[in-house]
Amino acid sequence: MDLKQLRYFVALAENLHFSKAAEALDIAPSALSMQLQSLEKELQVQLVARTKRSVELTTAGQMFLEHARQTLDSAENAKRVATMAGRGQLGSIEIGYVFSSVCSGAVQSLLTRYHTRYGAVRTSLHAMESPLQIQLLQDGKLDVCVVRTVAGDPEEFEQLCISREPMVVAMSSNHRLAAGVSVRAADLANETFVAPQFEKDLGFAKHLLAIGEHAGFIPKVETKTKDFITALAHVASGHGVAVIPRSVSVVQLPGLVFRDFLDVNEVSALFLVVRKNDPSPFVKGFSEVAQEYLHA
Repeated sequence: MDLKQLRYFVALAENLHFSKAAEALDIAPSALSMQLQSLEKELQVQLVARTKRSVELTTAGQMFLEHARQTLDSAENAKRVATMAGRGQLGSIEIGYVFSSVCSGAVQSLLTRYHTRYGAVRTSLHAMESPLQIQLLQDGKLDVCVVRTVAGDPEEFEQLCISREPMVVAMSSNHRLAAGVSVRAADLANETFVAPQFEKDLGFAKHLLAIGEHAGFIPKVETKTKDFITALAHVASGHGVAVIPRSVSVVQLPGLVFRDFLDVNEVSALFLVVRKNDPSPFVKGFSEVAQEYLHA
């Protein structure tokens, strides 16, 4: 028994006339009759009662018709699912992101564009540090990463810079520099710093060191945190200042203010990273959406 036999049987059941059913199927009535006989022989039951003047379903035929329709519907649905999945229109994708990428609106914009085109694809979001994202991408546990500064091995990953933004200073509203609208790098020479994601050559260490080098001092890091919210909580409490991407200034905490630099051009880049030559159509679709976002 195959799907073709089921389609032939359903057509006959709906028309109750061999010639009309054959015409609907675009086959010869004799071919329809042969397929029905083959089906009945395999099932060892009569599905259709035939006379010279009429065609009627037997009791077995009536019961078989319901299940035949369900089977054909399931087969058509399976075909549709496979086709959509192959086109990257159905399935799931695991996305890692850093907190600041949400503050900038980049993640939301990418997801909005992606869902508009691939509405049936389920997207799962995972907030985590950049180095961990890259490790999980390498292990196949993430499909797409949105990271800062750590863009991965160019031999193993493809990366796309989707934004660049200037750095700003976060400080307590009671800080001596809070009265001004902006600061110079040299103004921070004697400050202690709260450093989010501070690791040598990772996170924001290089930005802070570059700013210190610009003004001729080595930043004194007193507190290291793994996330921006914790860093900003320390800063708002008067425990140092922090250098962060401007987008994070959307976070408003009591006792916290942000000031632009007057003389620093240091910027923080945001990268979309995927595995090189990833065969997944979902990942390919996300990369295409990111390209469109970049040039919008």
